[in-house]
Amino acid sequence: GKVGLSAFAAEQLGEISFVDVDPIEGEEVEQVQMDGDEPASDPLDATVESSKAVGDIYSPVSGTISETNTDLLDYPEKVNEDPYGEGWLFAVEASDFDGEKGNLLDAAAYKEYIAGLE
Repeated sequence: GKVGLSAFAAEQLGEISFVDVDPIEGEEVEQVQMDGDEPASDPLDATVESSKAVGDIYSPVSGTISETNTDLLDYPEKVNEDPYGEGWLFAVEASDFDGEKGNLLDAAAYKEYIAGLE
C-alpha cells in the first residue's frame, strides 16, 4: 500500500519545500517500533523538509519499498495540497500485514490521538 503523511502531520510541518524518497526504492524495511509516542527504530534514508523542520520517515509495515513518488522532487507541495492522493511518499509491498496490522491506528483512534496533542 501507499504511505504518506497525514493531513495533520503535513500541517504541523508547514509548507513542505523538499522531498527525496528515491534512495529507498527497493529497500527491505521493518515496521517502526514505538517507545511510547517516540519511534525506537531508525528512520528510512528519505527526506521531508519544511520551513519548520526536517522530518524523519518510518515505515508503518514491514516489507519492500516497491515504488517511490519521484514527482515530489519537483512538486513537494503535493504533500500539503493532497496528502491522501498525489502527495504519497512511497509504496510498500507488505510482508506480514496480518501480523502487524494490530499495531496500526485506525482513523478513529488516530483522530483521538491527535486531539490529545492539540
